[in-house]
Amino acid sequence: MTLEPHHPGPQTPLVAGETVLAMWRPRFWLFAQRALLLGFVTALGLSGFGFLIWWQWLLALPVLTLVYVFVFDDYATWVRRRGDCWYLTDRRLIYESADTPGEQATVPLSGIAWMRPWFWWSLRIGLTGGTATTIRFVPGPRDIRRRIEAAQNQPQAN
Repeated sequence: MTLEPHHPGPQTPLVAGETVLAMWRPRFWLFAQRALLLGFVTALGLSGFGFLIWWQWLLALPVLTLVYVFVFDDYATWVRRRGDCWYLTDRRLIYESADTPGEQATVPLSGIAWMRPWFWWSLRIGLTGGTATTIRFVPGPRDIRRRIEAAQNQPQAN
């Protein structure tokens, strides 16, 4: 995924000669898929314990999905993350939030120790300092990992 045609680019100032290679933003349909999966697993678990028979399970699936989204505060997670924007440059990974402008961060590519896709909606990134962060609700986390690894392996032009 590359820079969207009408997106102005990062608000974080770029270093001289630094180029933006890609940009990723959360997608609502991935959040919805995750909510449906978790609702499905909840409904399946209840039917496995004998609480529901098959037709009750079918009726309970959408209700349990909504319960999961609103009662377990999953919707608040979407509201907090919908304005996230991740930029990959040839030197660093930049995080910006349109909803909370003070929540910006940059990580040099050399500061990324490991990356693990989480299902098909997130990429967990471990940093050399021992902390970790997650790029949530993005399509193709394995492709994102490959793009970041490719940028890490490029020689730096000073």
